[in-house]
Amino acid sequence: MEILDTVLPVFLVIGLGAFLRARGFLDAVVRRALTRLVFYVSAPALLIVSTADTPVTESLNPRVLGAVIAVTVVTAFVTYALSFRTAPARRGVIAQGAHRSNMVFMGLPILAYAQGDAAVGAAGVLIGVMVVVYNALAVVLLSLPHGRGDGGLARRGLAAVGEMGRNPLIIGCVVGLFLAVANLPIPLMLDRALGLVGRTALPLALLTVGADLDFRDLRGDVVSTGAVALVKLIVYPGLVALALLALGLRGPALAAPVLLMASPTAVVSFVMAREMRGDHRLASSIVIGTTLASLVTYTAWLVVLRTG
Repeated sequence: MEILDTVLPVFLVIGLGAFLRARGFLDAVVRRALTRLVFYVSAPALLIVSTADTPVTESLNPRVLGAVIAVTVVTAFVTYALSFRTAPARRGVIAQGAHRSNMVFMGLPILAYAQGDAAVGAAGVLIGVMVVVYNALAVVLLSLPHGRGDGGLARRGLAAVGEMGRNPLIIGCVVGLFLAVANLPIPLMLDRALGLVGRTALPLALLTVGADLDFRDLRGDVVSTGAVALVKLIVYPGLVALALLALGLRGPALAAPVLLMASPTAVVSFVMAREMRGDHRLASSIVIGTTLASLVTYTAWLVVLRTG
């Protein structure tokens, strides 16, 4: 029951988002506005406060970062290689869907319920670093099927670097880490204001996830979506867990990165696929399929991590 009390509230709010969309409360304009609010305001505020309040020794662990990055890169390119028989427009989408985790909109709510608000701060640096890694991999994986002779990969790479420099999640993590390293306290009135805004991030994120679910996008891609979901929700976080176990991590230090990486495929993967000539319909199917399946896999991971 304790595990169900962790998982079910998250998915009940997601269900509420789907219901509100069906009832006309969350139309396309409102959904886009809420997503932008979380991405540009609420989540960065949450990351600033939580990372700044966390000792650097807990949030900045080079061994953990290195292990998660290594597993991510291997998963991405092995999945891409295994999809060589599919159409070019689908290869990068499959590889991206197999590793790009929805850390902020899904991972953080689960982590907060499972381990408390302190775990969010400890995960801040990992989130910031993986946002960079995911974006870099997306550019490469989605460009490779279309060739590189026209310099497209280089142009997209430079554009991605510029976007990452302006990414509010990365900026929030960097600001919070700087405050923690410099041991600079946030003025009380600002700390409370950021805290109030940051606390809206998790419920709003879950509502937007539910409101964006369109089950019609699953039609025609069930087999491909199921294969990607198997890698994304079980194989990929499983490899992360094995790598961290090999480093001697146990308990919450092990569980936090695994729970973040076990989150479903990020919604932004659909946007990247659409902008870079990938099969965006398959990308949408993967996002929805992994989100639905994560109800079961998150429960299983919490059981494994609790008993392991």
